[in-house]
Order: sequence, then structure tokens, then C-alpha cells
Amino acid sequence: MAEKNDVTNKKSSFTLSVILDPHSEFKGEVAAFLFDTAGDLLEQVPVRDSKAVFSLSAQVVAGNRLFIGPSPSSAEQEAEKPSLRMMERLNAYEPALRRQGEIQKTVRVPSGLLNLWPICLCWVRGRVVKDESGLAVCGAKVHICEVDKLWRWIIRLPDLEVIRFRDDLINIIRQPILRIPPIPDPGPERAAFSAIKGGLLSLKSLKPQLSSPVALQQRSNLEAGQSASSATTSAPSTASSTSGLSDALSSTALPAAFIHAVSSNSLLEIREALAANATLIYPYLCRLLPFWPWRYTCDEIAVVNTDPNGHFSTVIFYSCKGDKPDLYFWVEYPIGGVMETVYKPSIPCNTYWDYSCGKEVVIRIKDARVPACSKEPDLPGSIVEILSIGWGVSMSEIQGAGAPAAAEGLTTSGEPFGGKIEPRVWFSRTTLRDLKKIHYYRWSYRRLTRGDGTLLPFPGPWTHLTRSVVRHYAVIIPVPFTVIQVPVSMGPKAIGGEANLFEIRPEAVPAGGIEWTVVDEREDLASGHFLTDLLGSGATPIDKALDGAGKYELKLELFKDTGALVDWTAEGVDCQVTDVPAPFGTGAVTAVSAPDYNRIKSAAGHTMAFRMVLHVDNNYCNASVAPVTGTGVAFTPCGFIEYTAGATATLSFNACHPNGFADFNFSVVRGVSTNVPLASASGSTSSFAVNSLDSPPSHLYSKPAVGSNYRATFSVPELLQTCTRAAYSEALHVWTRSTDGYGRLWYLDAFDQDAFALTPAP
Repeated sequence: MAEKNDVTNKKSSFTLSVILDPHSEFKGEVAAFLFDTAGDLLEQVPVRDSKAVFSLSAQVVAGNRLFIGPSPSSAEQEAEKPSLRMMERLNAYEPALRRQGEIQKTVRVPSGLLNLWPICLCWVRGRVVKDESGLAVCGAKVHICEVDKLWRWIIRLPDLEVIRFRDDLINIIRQPILRIPPIPDPGPERAAFSAIKGGLLSLKSLKPQLSSPVALQQRSNLEAGQSASSATTSAPSTASSTSGLSDALSSTALPAAFIHAVSSNSLLEIREALAANATLIYPYLCRLLPFWPWRYTCDEIAVVNTDPNGHFSTVIFYSCKGDKPDLYFWVEYPIGGVMETVYKPSIPCNTYWDYSCGKEVVIRIKDARVPACSKEPDLPGSIVEILSIGWGVSMSEIQGAGAPAAAEGLTTSGEPFGGKIEPRVWFSRTTLRDLKKIHYYRWSYRRLTRGDGTLLPFPGPWTHLTRSVVRHYAVIIPVPFTVIQVPVSMGPKAIGGEANLFEIRPEAVPAGGIEWTVVDEREDLASGHFLTDLLGSGATPIDKALDGAGKYELKLELFKDTGALVDWTAEGVDCQVTDVPAPFGTGAVTAVSAPDYNRIKSAAGHTMAFRMVLHVDNNYCNASVAPVTGTGVAFTPCGFIEYTAGATATLSFNACHPNGFADFNFSVVRGVSTNVPLASASGSTSSFAVNSLDSPPSHLYSKPAVGSNYRATFSVPELLQTCTRAAYSEALHVWTRSTDGYGRLWYLDAFDQDAFALTPAP
């Protein structure tokens, strides 16, 4: 009975003689590594005095995978455990111990292989930051992987796939990059659809197009099961057979020798040319490999944590005589006590090919659940700087002084505000808080107009913002290493005789914390939360939105640690507003002293508070497509519209917003995908007439001054064009302009669709 091939078989130890060339330049330590067929390390033993002594039996050693190679130091093995991929990278020797049924007790390592064994160390370093702010992310776990060498990947490809890879690569080199025109910001469900649609477009662009008769013949022969040699010999032998493929590449910047090799009739020459010129192929991998059936894989060689400044660092090793490492990084972060993947992009597009040891890798995290942990710098002096609404609308982008009455409180792009509005404010701390004891602030609001802009007889009463404001700080748990984010309430608080005050965040972190962090920018960067969707009265959100729309004045006041109201002028507090557009990105952000328009002053002319006016509108859009009407047409029970000579068709739709703060797109498509521009239109819901989308526009969609639908009338031949009968789809999208400072409030959008079919009357 054959012995079981497992690690439990330890009848006797086994000593293997390992002969190394004494004249080789490699003088380092050597070890023998034994792996099972699944790639798990069974045993690692040093080679001393030309012998490797295993605790396992000869049958077990010979029945598994044995490698002889350079021995990494204990520090190096601490960072990376031996694996089959490591053996490949270190050019380890894999002998065959069974020959003609007998187990060999001596192996000789090829002298040429020994010269590839010197190990070099590579310092890998980087930083993990929040994408939108550039602030450091501490406590993240960074996985460092080495990616398959392209030449090894190509060598492993089956013959047919080599030809396919060559052809697809050539098509990618020749194709321009597709660019899809921008559309209004979609909601999550339409964003997902757009991503799928974009992926399908990219997939279509990668469809292989055989470039020559040689490729056709090679593929057909290989698919029929012929050998590589027969495939090449059966291909056409004339010069014109390969000229098509060479011509396809001649206009590129690729070397002539490479073009000649990949255009060859020899499958071996094609494979070797692709493998030997991997660096020429790297720029095209991102566009090619995501849809290639042979996937890139990577081998994890180290896992490191980021420090309080977001930095990570480790040392890896590689063969000094081999290629530089090709490194790929992915990141985990503890969320709710569980490590979750927060950054793991595609391998072909995000690999650092031939990584330059010591070069900093910057990983930008977009996941909103991941906080930043860098400390904010302090403002000099006594300054209150009003930065923005959310991250997307700076103070310079809110129309105020000098703006027409109808535009006051809108963004410079004509957008009203809605949803939860979060003003971002930067307070001095050292002077303002610590020296002058100004510890608190309060936001209040009052209504100035109705939704259509008409003034109220009297401004509404001042109402305090009362929604809680929190800040988070990080606490490190050493074993096991993890970071928790602890919330601290900044208010509302009652101080002295004043209610609903919020604390200016102190410089010092609570006991046990390491630093203030940003867990969620919508919580940790907001000075207050103005819940505009709760304004107004009514039983439904639609009723509330209709009743609550209008201009609102917001007021920011300061208070001492005793709760006493602060006179900004008397205390020497300067009020500033940003004068550059948001998002601020990586550029310089400047500010200017706030004009009188933004100041509430006392009778003595002292600044007592900051003010701004925002136009609020949470109204829902409306979209409806009306049935087609016309002259000389008859509607059948089966849904067809039968037409006679001289017939007309009137298309109409209702695209509206109670206060005109929306835009629409009405598209008509004939058949499956033929757009009909003369019957399509787009514009603002506040317009009473919009042109069709053909150039120049041939029709006008118009509506009465009061309500009703946009409509336009067409002759039936205009719609049919070259057809005698046709089916049509009508789609209407209405997009709100309202923003909360982070993006358009897509949930207020509306959509409708309809269809009709024209056919000649019997």
C-alpha cells in the first residue's frame, strides 16, 4: 500500500546533499523549503556543510515541492513568510527528487542560478490621506502585494490566448480613449446604471478585431486543436500576410523590432516578444486587462499600519539580479469594530510597475466612513472665518450685496439651498477661546420671503438651531492594535442665561485621546445643522416644501464662557469670509473681511453677529408625458396611431417646478436607438418656450403663461423621415437645482415616459 503523502508521515528523517558551485559569487545563507501541493510551507531547514536535514521522511519530501534558495534573514521573514511566489521571485531551484522510481539523495544547484541569488532590500513607504482634504488617515491597515510579472503571465498563457492577447493589445494601442459627455448629477440608482452603461461601452471598445490573415489562420488552426508549429506553417507565407499587422502598428511609437516580432508567423516569437517587452505594454494594461479573461493576481508580502501622521513603511526583499518589485496596495480600516476594505482599486490600473524603492506612495481614500486624523492649524489673532456651506459652496459663491432681489441667497449658478445645510466655520482658538474666554457660538434663523420671493409683512421670529453638533477624537487600543473614535458633544448647551449654545472645539484632546479626527465630515466639520426640509407646515413632505420655501436669514453670535453675548468690535474679533470658489481642493484658500452686508450691528455701529441670506427650496419636480394628439390621425384599440395624408402629431409634456428651480430634458427616440432631435428639447422649467435639439432648431416647444404643458406640432413625415411606419419612445427627466452644499438633491427629481407608434391608415 502506498504511503500517505502528508506531514504526519514521519517514519524517519531525510538528509539531502546539496552541492553548490564554490566559485559562484553568491556567498549567502542557503535553505531548503518544502511546500505541499496546496502551497503551504511544511518545513524550512538550513543548508549547512552541504546538507539539508529534514524531520520528515524521504517519501514525504520527494512527494511534495522542494526548493533550494537563498535564506532570508529572520527580520525579512517576519515581514514576509515563505511562499511559492517568493520562491519564484528569488529564483529558487526546484529539483526533481524522483527519477525512474528512485529518490535522489543528492542535488546540484545550477551555477548560473546561484548568480541570481543575492538578495536586495527595498524600502517601501507611503502615506494614506483623505481624498477631498488631503488630511492623514491614522490606524489604517495597508496590504502590500507583489503583482505577477507580466512576462511570467504571458509565458503561462495557452497558445490561443497568446494570439488573442496580441490582437487585443494592438487594438487598444490603435484606439482612442472613449469620452462620455457629462450629464446632470444622478441619484445613486442612476449613478449605478451609468456605471454599468459605461462599463458596457468600454467592453464594446475592447472587442477583438483580427488584424491580419496570419492572425485569422493562427486562431482557426489553434481552435481546431493544431499545434503551434502547424499553426504557423499553415498560415499564408506571402509578404502581404503579415503586412496588415505591421501596418497597423507602424504609426505608433513602438520599436521596429517589436513590431516585426509580434507580427511574426511564429507563435514562439510572438510570445517571447511580448514577454521581453513588458515595459512597452504596461501603459496599455489598464485599458486591456479589466475585461481580459486571464486575471492578474498578486501575492501579499507585507501588512503595515499607518502612524498618527498617516505614514507607513516597511522593508521587503527581492533578487538583486531580477526585476524591481511590481507593487499593489489595498487598505482596510476598523469601522464599527470590524476591519472593512475601504480602498481596493483594480490591479492593472493601480500597480506601481518597477517600484522605485524609497519613493512615497500616496493612497487617497474616498470612503466617507474613514476619518482624517491630522490636527487643524490655529488661526492667528481673534478671527472667525466663515468658509462654506458644506464642501461645495464657498461664501464667495452665495449672492448677496449687489445681487438682484430675485437672486439674493442663491448660488452664483442660480441654485437654491435645501436639505440639511451645514455652515463650516473656522474659529481662532489660542487667542479667541483661551485668552478672551469666548467659548461658545449660536446659529439662529428667521424667514424673510415666501417661495416666489415676495416679502413677508414682517420677518419671522429668530429660531435657534438645536440639532446636536459633535466632534470625534481618536483613542488607540494597543492589543490588538485598533483605533476607536469617541464622540464629544459640542452642544446645544445652556450657559448662564442663554440656551442652545455650542462650544468652540478646544485645542486639548480629552484624556486618553491622541488627537481630534474627522470620522464623518458632515458631522465633524459642521458648525451647525439647518434642517430646511422640516420648515413649513403640512402633513406631507410636498406640503412642507411648498409652505417652507423662501429666503431665510441666518445669524451667528459669539458668547463668553459665562454665557455673556460678545460685542465683536469691542473684543477685537474680526469676521472674515472666503473669496475663492469651493471645493477648495489643494489650492490656496484666501479670505477677506466681511462686508457690512454680512454684519449685524448695534446702534453704536459695533458688529454683534454675522449674517447671511440663503434661498431655501425643497420643492419636488414634476414630470409627465401626455398622450400624442393630432389631425388626420386615428387611434386604434391596439395602440397604433393610423395617419392619412397631411396628418400632424402634437407632442406635449409637463416639466415644472413650483418656483422654476429645475431643468429638464425631453428626448424622443425612434425604434431602438435612433434619436429624433427635431422632436426633443431641453431647458429650464422657468422658460415658456424652448427650441428643439436639431441644428438649427426647427420647432419650438411652448406653453401658456399660466401652467399647462409644453407642446409642439409636427407633420407626420417629419417624424417618420425615411420610414413609412415607426414606433417611438418619449422620456422626460426633470432635475432640481437645489443643493445642500455637497451635491444636487437628486431625490427631488422627477421622471416620466410614454410611447406611440405611427402606421399608415388601411
